[in-house]
Amino acid sequence: MKATEDERPIDQRLRRRRFLGAIAAGCTAGVAGCAEGASDDIDGETVTIVPPSNPADSDDQWERWSGMTPYWTRVVEPLVWGTKEMHAKPWLATDWELTDDTTWVFELREGVTFHNGAEMTADDVVHSYENDILERYGDFVYGWLHLEPGSVEKIDDYTVEFTNTEPFPDFPGTIGHNMLDVHPPSADPWNGDVIGTGPFTLEDVEDGQYVELGTHDDYWGGDVAPDGLTVRAAEDETTRTNLLESGDADVVLEPSKPRLTSLRRSDEFVVETQQSSGSTFVSFNLYEEPTDDADLRRALNYAVSQSEIVEEALGGLGRPASGPISTVIDWAADDELPDYERDHETARELVADSSYDGEELTCLVRGDQDDDDLIAQILQSEFDAVGVDLDIELLERAAYQDRTGRGEFHLAIDGTQSNSPGADYIMWENFHSRGVDNIDLYEADGTGLHNLGGEVDDLIETGFQSNDPEQRHEAYVEAQRRIVEEAVVIPITYREYAVAMDATIEGVELHPIDRLLEWRSLRRSQ
Repeated sequence: MKATEDERPIDQRLRRRRFLGAIAAGCTAGVAGCAEGASDDIDGETVTIVPPSNPADSDDQWERWSGMTPYWTRVVEPLVWGTKEMHAKPWLATDWELTDDTTWVFELREGVTFHNGAEMTADDVVHSYENDILERYGDFVYGWLHLEPGSVEKIDDYTVEFTNTEPFPDFPGTIGHNMLDVHPPSADPWNGDVIGTGPFTLEDVEDGQYVELGTHDDYWGGDVAPDGLTVRAAEDETTRTNLLESGDADVVLEPSKPRLTSLRRSDEFVVETQQSSGSTFVSFNLYEEPTDDADLRRALNYAVSQSEIVEEALGGLGRPASGPISTVIDWAADDELPDYERDHETARELVADSSYDGEELTCLVRGDQDDDDLIAQILQSEFDAVGVDLDIELLERAAYQDRTGRGEFHLAIDGTQSNSPGADYIMWENFHSRGVDNIDLYEADGTGLHNLGGEVDDLIETGFQSNDPEQRHEAYVEAQRRIVEEAVVIPITYREYAVAMDATIEGVELHPIDRLLEWRSLRRSQ
């Protein structure tokens, strides 16, 4: 096992921190300036990755263990993983069984060791769920996992029992999530002592800049090819692309769309793409005039061409959407949903029949989303063509959430994505009356933003609790059909993401959930 940061001599640690700090400082002045110094020090078998979100963000408690996000880094691991078909796959657990309506028994993989050499047992799983997940995160997690404190118990050293608060057939898929990781009680991940079972070990975190990783020589999953990883922060797609082209990064996710063509044409780089579990849609405020009028909402659906938006705003990345849920999820609908193919004449007729009287509608856009402002500008033009005036407000994320939470808007560029193979939760969270995301976006008089309530809630509950795949599919499709018929949203795209990499890099296998990408097979060709 490699020495941890604290086990290294202090002078080595300081020299390394000063060097990496200099890289970070140089990059703030200009990417070209940091390329030469960084490449001189990169080991031939060490790989630098730049994901689309910050791997070292200490501002978001849910994203981190003392600054290191479980996404991208593969230091910590969950019991379950996800297949490319979005099904649950054994990981730290080898098997699971539903023993009654709400009780699950999970068998743990034997011989799995943590980075400190100790073997993972049921005590570690119980501790991780009870102390670091249920106790720390509270109501949000209870509603997501349908677990409450005291619901995770040890049966024997390699068997753990979970008791859901209600029937939840997709519980195994839902806990196939990076955030639901296992670590020993002796570790204190909230204060920097992160000990997991993953193929990589945490060596250093520079807040807001990078996470440096070593390798776990006794990894249960087999050999780890790279000597280590540096996972760098660069949340702007242009900066990520500059890092790749300058040689400061080997693999970047979601590079600049306008530069994809030149990257593809270059012999120095390879670009691969994958449809993701995410979707982008425009959400209406159902509880504000005049977007409380379904005729107006249908008119604005008829005003839009999803195909043109994908080509003009997204550089051809993504599939034009007809529903709110990505079709990589097996119960998502597509052909079975109503068709709002662009028809400006029908749109104008519906506008005339609606309560719209010419007032300016407000569309909120998050400034940290690369494409949303372009999508909003296209909507503005299309709406103008059918006689509807749209004002675009570009906001920081906190201001966006504040405005949507107070209901002070008519439309917002929004979307949803599952980070686990159990994607039921995105239907519940976004479209059920008690869904967390739904209520967080807007809550007044007990309502959320996207909820039609009534029979749609019943359908979502049927899908959520059914053990019959066919019944589950039918319930979710019918719920989506009613959501589209009532024009609760304007579906825009089933998202697709690109990964651009140095042409010498091998071993990248894309996954519908980009946060489940594996790095342990990365190699450089000769």
